[in-house]
Parts: sequence; C-alpha cells; structure tokens
Amino acid sequence: GQFFVMMSPQEVLQGGAQRSIAPHTHRYSPKSEAPRATRDEKRRAQHNEVERRRRDKINNWIVQLSKIIPDCSMENTKSG
Repeated sequence: GQFFVMMSPQEVLQGGAQRSIAPHTHRYSPKSEAPRATRDEKRRAQHNEVERRRRDKINNWIVQLSKIIPDCSMENTKSG
C-alpha cells in the first residue's frame, strides 16, 4: 500500500520527528470487480473475433495468390 506523510511545512523544514500516516480510505470490494471481469471477457471475445477475421482474410488472399501464380499449388505452400 501507499503511505502519505502528513506534516506542516514548519515540521518538514525543522525535521520534525513525529509523523502521522494517513488512513487507507479505499477498501477492497469484490462487487466492483465483477463488472470489470465481464467487461474484460467481452473485450477479449471481441478481440478474438477481429483476429479470427483478419487471419481468414489473410488465408483467403494466400489461396487467391496461389491460384494466380503459375506453378503454385496448395500442396507446395503447405510443405513450405
């Protein structure tokens, strides 16, 4: 956690020995984590869908190019 030293400017300049630590004001709440988890899952699913479409487009272009290029068959592209 974080600690904050609360002193007056005079105490800082004089090197005051007595310091107080501010109390931790934000408590952990499991309820606040639930919407975040569902939002993260939704974002992940959306990202996966976008990536899947991107890969499909790339693969389709590779297939089309293999049909256009002479002496290029899909067996050759699969083996390297």
